[in-house]
Amino acid sequence: MKRDLAIPALLIFSAVVVAGGALWRLTDQRPQSAPSPPSTAVAQDSDGLGGPFSLIDQNGMRRSDMDFRGKYMLVFFGYTFCPDLCPTTLAVEAEALDQIGASASRITPIFISVDPMRDTPEKLKAYLAAFDAKPPSARLNFVGLTGSDEDIAKVAASYRVYYKAHLDGFHGTDYAVDHTSNVYLMSPEGKFIAYYSPGILPDEMAADLKRKTPPR
Repeated sequence: MKRDLAIPALLIFSAVVVAGGALWRLTDQRPQSAPSPPSTAVAQDSDGLGGPFSLIDQNGMRRSDMDFRGKYMLVFFGYTFCPDLCPTTLAVEAEALDQIGASASRITPIFISVDPMRDTPEKLKAYLAAFDAKPPSARLNFVGLTGSDEDIAKVAASYRVYYKAHLDGFHGTDYAVDHTSNVYLMSPEGKFIAYYSPGILPDEMAADLKRKTPPR
């Protein structure tokens, strides 16, 4: 008799799980870019991708692309109010760079805001501290960059990055921003090498960075 009762109970539990998953899909409709399959690839239309920029870092200093010559750049466009994709991507970068050890000193991770209205240098500094929280001798040295709407639009266009703030229907500073979510690996000369799609694992990124960032 107990065995007969267990079958309906299992069916009820399964129905609750399925219904819960359906409800989550219906309610979790935040306007974020759809994740791509994990990958590292060279874009077919990569000729000329990237270019000069002049932006303000998290310390209030003007920085240009020329400041990073001689080092590889790991460039990601996002924003500090991003609920999940941006912090996840930055955490993957931090873990991947930590895994490659001393070789990470050849790479500068750069976070460029696509939300300059809210992402002030002070906001970027506090935000990136969570991904840079290591002893001074082992800091990853994330660089956060913001600037005017025109400056951000220019650098985004040079990387062929799409972004759009959803301001309609939102009040004050409560809004989301759609944006391209790839991470771009650039050479010490500022040339495009490869991109990493959302969903890549830290060890996958670390292994690829080891191959593609040899000493110069």
